[in-house]
Amino acid sequence: MFEFGTNHRAGSGRRILNIWLAVALVFCLIPPSDARAADEYDGLRAKLEDKLTGGSSYDPLDPDIAARIGSIDSSAQTFWDSMDKSSGRTFLWTDSASSAISADITRSYSRLKSMAIAYRTAGGALEGNAALLSDMKSALEWLYDNRFNETVTRYDNWWDWEIGVPAALNDTVVLLYDELASSAITDYMNAVEAFSPDPTLLRGDTVSTSSNRVWKANIVAVRGIIVKDGTKIASARDALSDVFDYVDKGPGFYRDGSYIFHDYIPYNGGYGRSLLATLTGMVRLLDGSTWEVTDPDLSHIYQWVYDSYEPLIYKGGMMSMVSGREASREQLQEHVSGQQLIGTIIELSQFAPPSDALAFKQMAKYWLQEDTTRNFYGDAPIYLIVWTKELMNDTAIVPRGELVKHHRYPAMDRLVHLRPGFGFGVSMHSMRVHNFETMHNENLRAHHTSDGMTYLYNNDLTQFSDNFWPTVNAFRLPGTTVLKDSVSLTRRFSDQAWVGGSDIAGLYGVSGMSLHPYNQNLSAKKSWFMFDDEIVALGSDIRSTDGIAVESIVENRKLNGSGGNALIVNGTAKPSTVGWSETMSNTSWAHLTGNVAGSDIGYYFPGTATVNALRESRTDSWTSINDRPVTSAAMHTNNFLNLWFNHGINPSGQKYEYVLLPNKTAVQTGDYAAAPDIVVLENTSEVHAVKETGLGIVAANFWNDGVKSVDLITTNRRASVMTRETSGDIEIAVSDPTQLNDGYIELSIARSATGLISADPGITVLQYHPTIKIRADVNGTMGQSLKAKFSLTGTPVANPVPPGPPAAQDVIIVDNKDKGFASDTAWRSLSNVAGYYGEDYLTDNTSSADPGKWAMWTPYIGKSGNYALYMQWASASNRPAAAPLEIRDADGVDTYKTVNQKQNGGQWVFIGNYDMQAGTSNTIKILSTNPGYTIADAVKLEYQLVGEAEKLPAVTSGAALSQHLDSKASNNLWQKLNSTAVNDYVEYEYDVPAPGTYQIQLHAKTNNTRAKFKLYLPQESVYVGTEKDQYASVDGYETFDMGQHTFSSAGTKRFRFIVTGKHASSSGYTLGNDYIKLTAQ
Repeated sequence: MFEFGTNHRAGSGRRILNIWLAVALVFCLIPPSDARAADEYDGLRAKLEDKLTGGSSYDPLDPDIAARIGSIDSSAQTFWDSMDKSSGRTFLWTDSASSAISADITRSYSRLKSMAIAYRTAGGALEGNAALLSDMKSALEWLYDNRFNETVTRYDNWWDWEIGVPAALNDTVVLLYDELASSAITDYMNAVEAFSPDPTLLRGDTVSTSSNRVWKANIVAVRGIIVKDGTKIASARDALSDVFDYVDKGPGFYRDGSYIFHDYIPYNGGYGRSLLATLTGMVRLLDGSTWEVTDPDLSHIYQWVYDSYEPLIYKGGMMSMVSGREASREQLQEHVSGQQLIGTIIELSQFAPPSDALAFKQMAKYWLQEDTTRNFYGDAPIYLIVWTKELMNDTAIVPRGELVKHHRYPAMDRLVHLRPGFGFGVSMHSMRVHNFETMHNENLRAHHTSDGMTYLYNNDLTQFSDNFWPTVNAFRLPGTTVLKDSVSLTRRFSDQAWVGGSDIAGLYGVSGMSLHPYNQNLSAKKSWFMFDDEIVALGSDIRSTDGIAVESIVENRKLNGSGGNALIVNGTAKPSTVGWSETMSNTSWAHLTGNVAGSDIGYYFPGTATVNALRESRTDSWTSINDRPVTSAAMHTNNFLNLWFNHGINPSGQKYEYVLLPNKTAVQTGDYAAAPDIVVLENTSEVHAVKETGLGIVAANFWNDGVKSVDLITTNRRASVMTRETSGDIEIAVSDPTQLNDGYIELSIARSATGLISADPGITVLQYHPTIKIRADVNGTMGQSLKAKFSLTGTPVANPVPPGPPAAQDVIIVDNKDKGFASDTAWRSLSNVAGYYGEDYLTDNTSSADPGKWAMWTPYIGKSGNYALYMQWASASNRPAAAPLEIRDADGVDTYKTVNQKQNGGQWVFIGNYDMQAGTSNTIKILSTNPGYTIADAVKLEYQLVGEAEKLPAVTSGAALSQHLDSKASNNLWQKLNSTAVNDYVEYEYDVPAPGTYQIQLHAKTNNTRAKFKLYLPQESVYVGTEKDQYASVDGYETFDMGQHTFSSAGTKRFRFIVTGKHASSSGYTLGNDYIKLTAQ
């Protein structure tokens, strides 16, 4: 087996022992002793050099290796020819001439690295070229003198200074080490040290994480090897330990396989791809040395392959939905980035534990055999070509075959559904994950890529490559619901938590998304039900007041070169000419012929639908979505078929239903429409539910808290639930898609079980029969499913003694650091003004009004009831005087409250009393629409026995009751008894929860028409307390302590407030009641 770092060339002249055979030139293997390795540092440097160049133990006559050497020479020759070599030069290359754009420095060093690789590549036309060496040395000196040294002041992008330039310069020095003067090496390494001295820090004071940490560690390690500093190498190795750890927030790898970078962006195929490549190379470089990586969590790197990469590589292509802004780079289309990852996995297999190494090789072999889009060897490093050829020629390595599984990524709002013959992905966003990343003029049309975009993969391997992204209509991405032609260039969170799903048997799944794009009034509920050979898509509650037409996109498929792929609708062929469009009413089914065999798609519309269709040709360049200097302006053309629902302007509660049928023929699609395997059980604002009759699966997304039933499933909380029933057993899966439930979900399944087969930790069986009842403790599950399986046959076991319900908290605090807090984007953390709760407080960082900024708290409420709401902030004169609040409770949304953050800092400020539904449906949002630096700190809710006067059952002695709106009232309403005389009364019914003694209070609106009154309890035949007076010279609110009373029993009690007189200055006998409050003593 070829292995870099063991068989090396000897001598500074890099001469290769050539043995001419009759038909071929073969390079001999040099014994393991390496003349370059005077010490361990030299040995590591030689090992890295061999990786960069391929070493010397390859066959240069191998056609693929010969072609690769030719491309290395060609690139280097082009860079050499175009380099300015004049004595008075002010740049090295005309396209990298700026002294203000840091990327020009990185590009210059990267080109010198390419030239150095050609200089060192055995058998290449430029190997050992003295003129090339001279020009490279001169160029390195010029860059040191004029662009990158330890005294220069950095500008533009920190990444170039700390990562891009040092990485390229380190490698170049490794390649030219024997030819560079020691003083030059010292200068260059001093410059690297100046900008990247510590692998744990960025910009000198920011902790590096994840991909940045690995890049920085590699730079420090390689520099340590060059300058022979073991302490630096050790610090680099030790810095990797944090990267191996799983995270539960922020950047890094999650246990579900998600990889988040730039805080909130799914990046498995972008930064995650680079991280794995750099980390794999560094671990392999240090393997067997004094500085070998021995962290026990190194094993996580192997698990990442199975969870974070394998499900996302479809037949050699890396799915774009996890590549972030890199999806807009022409040179990193799906099969390029996918093959890069495959190469890394092959390298990882060289030192992974045997079982993992075999699995990795089997994966790679399958992917490379399936991927016919490009030549893997065309741009692979030579060492990788050698390893890969060994793998592909090894008959003992059996290709893995097609991966069949359902894999959800709750931490990054993505999912993958892999079935024989097709793969399916969905890209979403939430209050946890941003909609997209646009920066450095990249990803300029990402508007709706996370608004429920769907990706259907099949044998049409280049469907999402081959210039898909610059040519597709970015306003009609498949799966999305959008405001027509709406542009969004702002990276933001949604204010919705319900994004997630559940899965069963590792094969089937359901996911949903509560859609509310940033700065739009559009909202919708969207679900996908993924079974064996169909995907059911449901949408409901499609609403908007934006004054723009709303569309839900069924399909936007890239067609063949003529655009004439056959489209059959209800058995009739539609025109095949580009430019055709039609509004097709009463559509039951449709079928689109694919671009290659195994890529047909059927569409079924339950109950028929009106579907809009368009064939179009679209031409554009990559610069339209990635306007960087390195992006080609060449124009590309693709043809597309659009299918969509038009919900009209300002829809109010519209819905859609359709089924994708991958790889079905037109006949099979028509047959399916006539006898479908699925039944839509419900598609409403409360639940989306589908039954797959052939599989015995019922799947449901419950959008609201509270008891709700559909088919055999009943739940009491927002949840995603699946059941799969056979003749002998039933499996149940449940998850908390909001990831905010700190308690439990209770399920009732209308089946009688005979016993428990298996259950995940967190599942408590409450009952087997006559119905199955379970309690799922979802706290900390981060959106993952909890599962239980029950037998339906045999002798029934006795029902267990059900445990009591878990205790609910009476006082709930949500701080800005807690998972229940969200904002439109990351607000600025401060702690310089006293009066905040917890570690810090957040500010919107603008003194002006900004209607797009918001912060929101979502408490977990363990029991329904009335709660007093308080807020805390650090006050200052530059705060808003009336920051608006939006408070969602069981009654709807209260938009009447504001807070004055100029005052009352450092205390819990009472906002009002609210009836809260148990669960995660209640929210408190503050808006930045009032001038001043808006503060988001903490909220507190206190459970209380409060009855709002306007909500309680009430009778009077005859005087009328009226309701009055007032933002100062506890629930924005107070109730007036329009009494005119003594002995008029109002009597309220209110439930006392338990026997005992209670302090009774009445909160009332006072003014100059009010009466005196007393409290009488008719059922107890007793007056409580003394006479009170609601009179005041000016309007206000007052809490009256009515006294204490001991109730001997629980239940509904009557509270009668009787007019007893009036103040001498009062002009009337009215009462203004707000709420009754009981406090247990």
